[in-house]
Amino acid sequence: MAGSGVRGTAMRSRAGYRYIIKVFEAQWDQLHEETVKPFFEQLKRDTEDTYARRNGYKRTRPGHDALFSYVVFQNSEGLKDALARPDQGVDNRAKIAYIACHGERGKISAVRDISRTKLKNIIAPLSSYDGIFFGACDFVTRRTAEVLLENSPHLKWVAGYGHWIPWLEGMICDLIFFRMLLSGRFVRPKTNARWDPIGRPEDAAFRVYEEYPLAQDLRFSLFCRYRDGVVSTLERYERQSSGPTGQVAVL
Repeated sequence: MAGSGVRGTAMRSRAGYRYIIKVFEAQWDQLHEETVKPFFEQLKRDTEDTYARRNGYKRTRPGHDALFSYVVFQNSEGLKDALARPDQGVDNRAKIAYIACHGERGKISAVRDISRTKLKNIIAPLSSYDGIFFGACDFVTRRTAEVLLENSPHLKWVAGYGHWIPWLEGMICDLIFFRMLLSGRFVRPKTNARWDPIGRPEDAAFRVYEEYPLAQDLRFSLFCRYRDGVVSTLERYERQSSGPTGQVAVL
C-alpha cells in the first residue's frame, strides 16, 4: 500500500509456511458445550479437500493442519498453562492461537474474568505464536492491540472485534478469515474452481472486508506491528475506501 512505510522484518512474506490453529475455548457456564470445535473441524476438512484438489487428489499429508488442538479453559491459570504447553511435530509451522470467550472493554471472561493486564503478562513470554485471534465481543480495540503487541516481542499480530457481535455472524467472520489464510480466496473461472493464494494474515483480513462486508460493522480488525507503529487493517481499509478513487489496496 502506498504510504504505508517500511515493513519490519516481522511482516515479511510467509510464503511456504504452514499454519497451525490452536483453539482455546472458555468454559461459558457450568454445563460447557463445545460451541466452536465443530466449526474448526469442518474448516480442517475443507482445507484438506482444497489441498487435495490443488495436488490432483493425491493422498498426501495436507499442507495445513487447520485444527492442531482444542482446549477448554476456566480462568487465567488454565489459559496460561494451555498456551505455554509444548507442541510436538510443529516443524516450521507458525502457530496461531484462537481464543473463544466472552469479552468486554479491557477484559475477557471464562468462569473467571481475565484482565487485559493479566493477559499481557501471560502472552509476553510466549515465543512460538505468530498471532492471536480473539473470538470475543468488544475486546480487540486499538488500545488492547497496542498493549499486547508492544509488550510481546515475538507476537506479530492480534485480531478480533471492537464491538459487541452476534455469535453466529462473528463465527462466520472468523471462519472466512481462516479460510482465506489457509486456502486462499475462492474464485470461479470459466471452468471448475480454484483458490488464489493469500500470503499474509493482514492480506486475509483485507479480503474478509470484500467477501463479508458485515465485518466492518462488527469492527473486525487485525492489528500488526510495523516500524512506524501498530497498524489496523480496518483503519487502513476504511481510509482507502473513502479515498478519491474509491479503490482499495491490500496492505
